Amino acid sequence: MRRIVSTYLVLVLSVLCFQQVYAGSEMVAVSDSSFLAELYTQGVEAFKSAEYDIAVRKWKKAAKEGNADAQCNLGSCYFTGTGVNVDYKKATNWYGKAARQGHAVAQCNLGNCYLNGKGVDQDFGEAVNWYLLSAEQGYLPALTNLGVCYKLGEGIDVNPERALECFQRAARGGYADAQNELAECYYYGSGVAQDLETAVYWYKKAAKQGHVIANRSLAVCYENGEGTAMDKSVAAMLYRKSAEKGDTLSQYYLAEMLYYGTGVEKDSVEAFKWFAKAAELGHVESQCIVAGCYFLGDGVEQDYREAFKWFSRAAEKGDASAISQLAGCYYGGYGVNASPEKAVVLYKKAAELGNADAQFFLAESYFYGEGVEQSLKKACDWYNKAAEQQHSDAMNKLGMFHYRAIGVEKDYIKAYELFSSAAEQGHASAQFNLATCYYNGHGVEQNYLSAARWFIRAAEQGCTESQYNLGVMYYKGMGVTQDYPEAVMWYSKAAENGHPVAQYDLGVCYYNGKGVERNRDEAVKWWKLSASQDYENAKKALRDIE
Repeated sequence: MRRIVSTYLVLVLSVLCFQQVYAGSEMVAVSDSSFLAELYTQGVEAFKSAEYDIAVRKWKKAAKEGNADAQCNLGSCYFTGTGVNVDYKKATNWYGKAARQGHAVAQCNLGNCYLNGKGVDQDFGEAVNWYLLSAEQGYLPALTNLGVCYKLGEGIDVNPERALECFQRAARGGYADAQNELAECYYYGSGVAQDLETAVYWYKKAAKQGHVIANRSLAVCYENGEGTAMDKSVAAMLYRKSAEKGDTLSQYYLAEMLYYGTGVEKDSVEAFKWFAKAAELGHVESQCIVAGCYFLGDGVEQDYREAFKWFSRAAEKGDASAISQLAGCYYGGYGVNASPEKAVVLYKKAAELGNADAQFFLAESYFYGEGVEQSLKKACDWYNKAAEQQHSDAMNKLGMFHYRAIGVEKDYIKAYELFSSAAEQGHASAQFNLATCYYNGHGVEQNYLSAARWFIRAAEQGCTESQYNLGVMYYKGMGVTQDYPEAVMWYSKAAENGHPVAQYDLGVCYYNGKGVERNRDEAVKWWKLSASQDYENAKKALRDIE
């Protein structure tokens, strides 16, 4: 089930106080002369007309004469590089001048600078002090940031209840970021009893104001049926709304829904488009998926070079899965010149990061001596590491080692345990091997019924040896009720897959009319196919009927 991603980072809120168009701030008394007020107003009008250099000149004159609104706006210009080059020190200097005059927005912005270490040394405690001063004047962004500090314990002791109070005050004032934070408190039960319905209520409030993250979280609630009736089509619609506004996670979630046809019509092409958008924005999981789509030609034309490129981009961010996949590209020569040596280097890097697939393939490299000097000991070590993570291929391989005494002492019980674990995960070869243990009584008490059950599970996945063995068991009534037609059915499956003994036994069934109408020509056909694979019994059968 998808979970809401909590917004734990304090954002720089309301950095630009002129975004609220202060033409004579309502938050501080304007005591400047009419001349300074006029300069400030001229700066506002210039800014609205995108004449930023003029706005800066006007505000700089007013700011030097002590106009707090102009000082705050000038600080924001330096912070964002609007009309001037970015200069965080000058930004904090001007914020400080306005803040010390009691300008609430400047106090909040100065707090943000201290919080993020922009233009000043990072100081969470000082940030909190300025947020408190701004919040006391009822400035909602400062109240929200103060709540986040209480939530995270930055510059002040963790206090979920105080955080909740801050979010509630700002949310009731209509501030969307606070509404989103308050929704999270109710969603996770932070500072208040968990209440998913109330969480949905506040997510809706924030989303209605265009809050992208709240809209995504609301989508999650609809997708999971949390605090509201489950409605995956509504979830998809909400994800699309946030995705179109550039929210990376929404793009990823929408792509998943399109890929699997959840709440929307299945569309791998459009799914790829959204995965690609998220990938371009740096979403690592999407980069891996885009690479996989190019590799398989799923939703996009197959292109190994593009697959290699996207695996590389994800790998550069340290993603272990991407590093392992990139190793596979080097090993197989997909989109790049084959290099087993480079593959081993990458497999080792991913393996050391704990990636089970990489651990298995690194073990394979050591086992077969591909790209690295052969070492059965190192192979076993890495198979073990992968097996410890329940990697089914590794468990099956180790099971074979213990069963056949390859690099380790023969241990049927250990082999049985490993085969069992892998078989339960649906690993066809392990299911066959487990059935063989039951059939022969190796590592477990002999049990033909259990053998038959596991042969069936492997056979249904196309395991030819299991299909043949089931034919034998049904023919002889071992662990199952004797059933010649059922035996013929399983012999046929194995024979069609090229199993020479199954081909011979199927020919015997046709020759003797066991489980199938007697048919000498069919018998000869299957015996010839078996004999072509040098199966002596088939050759003899053909000689005997000449």
